[in-house]
Formats: sequence, C-alpha cells, structure tokens
Amino acid sequence: MMSLQIYWDRHKDVTLDDEQRNVLIRDIPQKSLSRICDYMVENSFKPNRLYAQLKLHELPNVEEYYRRYVMHVLRDECSIMVIDEKTNEIFGVALVKLMTKEWRSWTIWLQVLDTSTLFSEFMLLRRMHLLKFYEEHPDRDCNSLHLFEYYMRSELKADAVFMRKFFNAIFEVARHLLMPHVTFVGTTLEEQLEAEAAGFHALSHLIYSLLENQGVRAFQSLRDIDEMYMVLYEREIEPITPFYRLPPPHVYDEEDRLKHEKRSELEEEADTSSKRLDMDNKRQSVTNLAVK
Repeated sequence: MMSLQIYWDRHKDVTLDDEQRNVLIRDIPQKSLSRICDYMVENSFKPNRLYAQLKLHELPNVEEYYRRYVMHVLRDECSIMVIDEKTNEIFGVALVKLMTKEWRSWTIWLQVLDTSTLFSEFMLLRRMHLLKFYEEHPDRDCNSLHLFEYYMRSELKADAVFMRKFFNAIFEVARHLLMPHVTFVGTTLEEQLEAEAAGFHALSHLIYSLLENQGVRAFQSLRDIDEMYMVLYEREIEPITPFYRLPPPHVYDEEDRLKHEKRSELEEEADTSSKRLDMDNKRQSVTNLAVK
C-alpha cells in the first residue's frame, strides 16, 4: 500500500548551488526521519551561534540529547521539509508538534533531556516561558501547533515570496489539525524578525541574559553577540471552511451547496411564519365547513 504524501506548496526557479531549481514544501515520510535528524544536527545544531557562545557543543553527550529531541518531535508526523523536486535534496526543515494541555505533551521534555546540563536548561527555558504565559492568562486557549525550530538555506531565506509560502504551509498544517493557533519562541533577533514578517504577534518577552540560578547568570555572555532575550509569538489560525460553504466549481453545483447551507435566522423565521399562516388557513377552512 502506498503511503499518503502531502505537498503543501511549490516554489519554482530558485537559484541553489548555481542551478535553477524547483522546490517542494511537503510532509516528512517515516523513512526520512533519520536523514532529517542528521540534517538538523549538521545545519541547525552545530552552527548555532547561541550554543557556540555558551560552549554547549563541548558538553558530553549533548549531540545525542539534541538528536533525541529532534526525533521526538518528528514522530508527531506534523513537521515539514523543503526538497528539490527532482533530486529530493533537503534545503530546509520545520520541526512542529501538537502541544495540548490534555495530552500533557510538554512533560516529555523532562525525560528526553538531561535536565542537569546547561543545554537542557536553555531548551527548557523556552518551554517555561510559554507555560508561564498561559498560566498567567488562564482564559486563553493554550492548545497549539508549536514551531520548535526551523532551518532554511540562506538563498531561500532571502526570498520573501518563498518564506511566505513556507510559513503558510505551517499554518495550513495547524488548520488541518484543527489547532486554533501556531506558537513559536524566537531566541534570536533574526528569528524574531522572520516571525513578525510572517504575521506572528508577540505575547511576552523574557530577558534571558538576566536570569540567575544560584547566583549565576548562565546566559549573560549572549550579550556579547547582541542576543539578550526571547519572545513568545502566536499566530491565530482561521478554521477550515466547510465544503458546503465553498463557492461551487460549476454552476450546477449551486443547488447541491444550498441543500447543505445552514439557513439564516430570517429564512427560518419566514419559514415558521409561512407554516403558521398555513395552519391558520386550515383552521379557518375547518371552521367554515363546520358553520355550513
């Protein structure tokens, strides 16, 4: 049996490696999980300037913890990748996962990561930032499709049209999963600018360079590279339009659409009034017959 493949969008004639290529934004099949994990280690984890500044790459087993985190998110089968249409070469990845209060999705991070390391402390800082906001705003729906991390080739990242398609694909994943919004914690200024360009709205800020643990400001050195705070973002998602509310592709489908269209209150009132009038007429007819 062939597995279902989901193609969210296509971008034509982009120059990559001195070639004109067409790229696809699509789902990630199970057979590609290890390949995607390796790709994120080499392109997102190792070059990460925050990790380099904090010397996180030097911690023992840190790459293994990063791999466990990536594989855990990938198994949710919501993440997407950007590939060459002909060669299937990977050019970008977005790690996204359903995070809900009922499913207690966030508690797994305490098992995936070694909480005694500075790497885990930084990773969990993003989680606590989000959870703290929703604890302080209990009236808000905390269920979301959460964008944990993404990597994109610089040529594609510089293409504003493509980046709109890329983020719109994430929004479409959320829409089809019936999530009310997409959340994201931007830890660098570059991520924050890209999130705002994609239509995310900032909910709260956290100056992580000032955080103290047992009198030590572990992240203060990030000020040296002009990175000082993280931002929690949210993008509201419009629900999917029911099929019977979509405009008909052909004129003759209009009658079928109207069968499923929920009638307005005025139409229902008019129908009720018409039925009431018919009943009155019937009663009058019966009365006239009785008089005769």
